[in-house]
Amino acid sequence: MLDGIPIADVTAPTLLGITVLMILLGWLIPKSTYKNKAEEAEKWRLAYEAEREARKTSDSQTTELLELAKTTNSIVLAAFGTSARQSGEGHVVSTPTTK
Repeated sequence: MLDGIPIADVTAPTLLGITVLMILLGWLIPKSTYKNKAEEAEKWRLAYEAEREARKTSDSQTTELLELAKTTNSIVLAAFGTSARQSGEGHVVSTPTTK
């Protein structure tokens, strides 16, 4: 930013003006503000990682429950298959149709 400007020739009011300009533009912030933002970012990162783990667990449980539903569907169809088909009722677990 200050490349090519001889710092020794800059007066005190100019340095003060540059400092105020840097503060107003957000290039210079207090250390406490930086620490607060860093802590907040860390909390959000941990929350994101916890959510991803919960989603992963939920997805694996959903897969297991779907397999259980398919097994139950097979048992129900084996036990009551002919009467369920004759009455027009659908399957417990829908099967994808191809066109």
